[in-house]
Amino acid sequence: VYPVWKWFEKQDGIRSLQKDSTDPAPEFYNIYLERPKGDADGYDLVVVDAMHKANYASRICHSCRPNCEAKVTAVDGQYQIGIYSVRKIQHGEEITFDYNSVTESKEEYEASVCLCGSQVCRGSYLNLTGEGAFQKVLKDSHGILDRHYLMLEACESNSVSEEDYNDLGRAGLGSCLLGGLPDWLVAYAARLVRFINFERTKLPEEILKHNLDEKRKYFSDVCLEVERSDAEVQAEGVYNQRLQNLAVTLDKVRYVMRCIFGDPRKAPPPLEKLSPEEVVSSLWKGEGSSVEELLQCIAAYVEEGILNDLRSKIHAHDPSSSADIQKELRKSLLWLRDEIRSLSCTYKCRHDAAADLLHIYAYTKYFFRIQEYQTITSPPVHISPLDLGPKYTNKSGAEIQEYRKVYGENYCLGQLIFWHNQSNTDPDQTLVKASKGCLSLPDIGSFYANAQNPSQNRVYGPRTVRSMLERMEKQSQRSWPKDQIWLFRSSPKFFGSPMLDAVINNSTLDREMIHWLKHRPEAVWDR
Repeated sequence: VYPVWKWFEKQDGIRSLQKDSTDPAPEFYNIYLERPKGDADGYDLVVVDAMHKANYASRICHSCRPNCEAKVTAVDGQYQIGIYSVRKIQHGEEITFDYNSVTESKEEYEASVCLCGSQVCRGSYLNLTGEGAFQKVLKDSHGILDRHYLMLEACESNSVSEEDYNDLGRAGLGSCLLGGLPDWLVAYAARLVRFINFERTKLPEEILKHNLDEKRKYFSDVCLEVERSDAEVQAEGVYNQRLQNLAVTLDKVRYVMRCIFGDPRKAPPPLEKLSPEEVVSSLWKGEGSSVEELLQCIAAYVEEGILNDLRSKIHAHDPSSSADIQKELRKSLLWLRDEIRSLSCTYKCRHDAAADLLHIYAYTKYFFRIQEYQTITSPPVHISPLDLGPKYTNKSGAEIQEYRKVYGENYCLGQLIFWHNQSNTDPDQTLVKASKGCLSLPDIGSFYANAQNPSQNRVYGPRTVRSMLERMEKQSQRSWPKDQIWLFRSSPKFFGSPMLDAVINNSTLDREMIHWLKHRPEAVWDR
């Protein structure tokens, strides 16, 4: 029996040792032992691995029309998984049950061919929940910016309300899963539960629409009531999987926090809003600020007198002493935008692009930083040749191999942001990639070529600007493409974007910002 975090460490180790990432998962004998939501201490789960030690029940095959089912029951004060018949079993009939397993991987789903031979066979012993109608509400209402907003709210309040506890309790989450967690994390979990509840109300119609569209391609007569009932069942399955994924995430994060801080309750909130003074320091005048970096970039392309004059003007426009720092900072950035646009561009120095970025910064109101945790390496988990699958048995002999998982500085934040996906080995790295553009604006040095190594992608014309605006307006929660002029830091000092502001304010992008970008004069280059 594995705690959830250790089971997933082992799965990461298996994928790492398999070398070939396209290899299908080996036959699995594991099953979740779930504490019922109605338990006094609430829902939780552990993983039972029956590959090496098990009774006959672990060898029972799947069927889409089973004659048994697996049920969690309490016996002498302990939970256990029992196999119970659901209909009369004929003499000589194979004992089967429905695995009710789900996967987010289309490749794994297609490789898991079901051979039960029943009339209602689904074709796979796994259910695919990672795409299509099952993800519609998640994609539309719970993007990366939405999730960051929920996390920012929880971190800023750093307290748990009565409403939070009530919503968590109604979902079956109690002291077993939440006990000992910091307040900001419990508050974030409550916000995720509210989304899960919202999705549960919206998903049946989305699934019904998808199922009807698919079946009408092949059948002229489709029973609406049957399809509606099936959609409800499928939506309930997604709801249960979401709660399960939330529980898995909290278990993983609790383990890492315990390793770092001893007591998980000591873990500080991972996100911290910047004060107006800190924003000025990050953008305008601090060491390593965006404006300071801009001056270093343009130094190679303008005369020393012009550069010194610009430095003096920037110092004169310092917004720090203003009564309304945010308003004055915007005015200063817009002034600098026009100053930079007036400089002559070359292929190696795209002042016009830098000016556009300053314009976007000027219309960004909410900035935050990440509170990084310590990197830790977990104790080894042991992996046998059988765990790797038959293909690897002869190669690795009878040796037991060890795998030690490294949890990066931002693992906890990445796992909490991608709470709904458990197939992600390095969620912190995924977070860096997913944040580019929509949450972390480009590095201002993107637009200035290194004299020794000029970039071949320094193209910034009307087509690039249109592409950027389309991404900002219509695909605001997607990362920006890699094949454009923009470069991004792997560890930005701060985060913020007009797209995040729009999510926080539940509004569209600032009209003034968009209007200027669409109607400003074109630069000489790349027309």
